[in-house]
Amino acid sequence: MTFNYEYQMIRPAKAWLKCKGLLIKHEFPTPWGICDLVGCSFNKQNVNKRLKLGQKNPIGSYFRVLLLSKIPEEEEGPPIVRSRLVKMFSEFLDNKRITLELNRLERDKFIHKTNSGSFYKLNGWMPIHKRLVALELKLSRVQDGLRQAITNLEFADESYIGLPMQAAKSLARSSDIPLIERCIGIVGLNSESYRVLRSAKCSRQSTDPVLQAHCVERFWRDCPKGNLT
Repeated sequence: MTFNYEYQMIRPAKAWLKCKGLLIKHEFPTPWGICDLVGCSFNKQNVNKRLKLGQKNPIGSYFRVLLLSKIPEEEEGPPIVRSRLVKMFSEFLDNKRITLELNRLERDKFIHKTNSGSFYKLNGWMPIHKRLVALELKLSRVQDGLRQAITNLEFADESYIGLPMQAAKSLARSSDIPLIERCIGIVGLNSESYRVLRSAKCSRQSTDPVLQAHCVERFWRDCPKGNLT
């Protein structure tokens, strides 16, 4: 069977991600558009550390993840005062919004408020994930797919392009692929099967750690916490 539409590629693509033990989300929103498929696996030990802290809820919005990243852990030095956080984000958020977000983080036990009213982060489990994989599917328009796959390295540990099998083989044989595109993996797809023709290179040099943490948090509710030991 040949593919007539990109949505027909989703089934074998999901089968590949599932085979890797990944939780899967389809049409995954990013700041620059929609990624066709994203797969995530969690670090069991770090999940258990987080649960022992009582942090059962996802952190939440991108801004809340960003705000949490600016709060030091107790072992890193003195806690941070609210006025400093307000000043840090004063160009686009007011005092009221910062206070609401801090209250939410405190309620969900991600931060601790000291007697003096300053804050430190309750951590010991970051990063919570083991692997975050992005997959762009294309019937043709290979260069568009490669550009999207490169952009996805801003949040993913590994980024792949999925193509019909013959197109994928042709791309894998190509000798004129630019250096940056060589870190992108290639998956060939048939109607009922898949084949990895080139493995992605795991590179965090271009990864935005806050964006990545936010993306991983969107899988938190799907994490099989009760089965972790």
